Amino acid sequence: MTTSNAPTDRDDLPVASGTLPDRPFGVHFRMARWKSIIVLIAIPVTLLLVQIIVFQGVVAIEGPADPNRPSLTPLSIAATGISTAITAVLMTMLVAAMAKVSWRAVFRHRRAFDWRRVGIYLLGSAVLVGLVTLVTSLVAPSSMGRGAFAVGATTIAIILVSLVGVPLQSAGEEIAFRGVLIPAAGSWFRSTRLAVIFGILVSGVLFTAVHVTLDPWLVSYLFVFSACTTVMGLLSGGLEAAMAFHVANNLLVGIVNALFAGGESATIDRGVGAGPGAAVLILMVMNVAVVVMVWLVERAKKKRQHA
Repeated sequence: MTTSNAPTDRDDLPVASGTLPDRPFGVHFRMARWKSIIVLIAIPVTLLLVQIIVFQGVVAIEGPADPNRPSLTPLSIAATGISTAITAVLMTMLVAAMAKVSWRAVFRHRRAFDWRRVGIYLLGSAVLVGLVTLVTSLVAPSSMGRGAFAVGATTIAIILVSLVGVPLQSAGEEIAFRGVLIPAAGSWFRSTRLAVIFGILVSGVLFTAVHVTLDPWLVSYLFVFSACTTVMGLLSGGLEAAMAFHVANNLLVGIVNALFAGGESATIDRGVGAGPGAAVLILMVMNVAVVVMVWLVERAKKKRQHA
């Protein structure tokens, strides 16, 4: 989504009505606390309900999935992307009405949405994710949980559907959990620092909960992932960096998993001990590295603007 037909390098556009000009993106809404509570509850509930409805089509075609080890079939990937995108649209409309702001305020603050930022961060994130995937495969190959390399009809179908479904799912999660949820949670506090801390905690807990895993390493990783994408928004003033990183991460990992699934659909094990174990620390370092990349890019951009 964009707020301007022409690209702009300006990050000093007029502040949208209903937002707080002296606060960074992510904690820039003012809302009554009861409205904030409605938004916080609505996000996971809406996601669950929409997924139940959308996945009825998948069940009708493929039959019921194993809840503990669901398969990543082309239909399930498409259904996940569609249901998350629908949730993101509904939650954007809800918070815009509750906070009395433009829907554009969900995506950026004090500037226009910048597609060039998306491209820069998508490329940078893809390089970092690729490097970390390679390092993890060399350092801790058993933690990857992958089978034999094979390319069959199922593999090709999964990759093609992922090119659309994964960006919908990844961007949708960033919109709902960082663009909507954090501003709603952060509106509880006048202090910017407390607003940011509370927003990170609430977003991290709910983001982890909707991924339905009991593995402590994966729970830790999901929380760190959520916190890092939140910081990306604070640094850049919008969702571009977080969405680009989320898309690059999920898409590249999904494609690699599809290629090493023996020509079949990969599965997700959500039980205790099913995750990569301590090797997840490498992935956490990658998340922090992407935050550093965003900080460097944004600092360079500000220097150019003030030159």
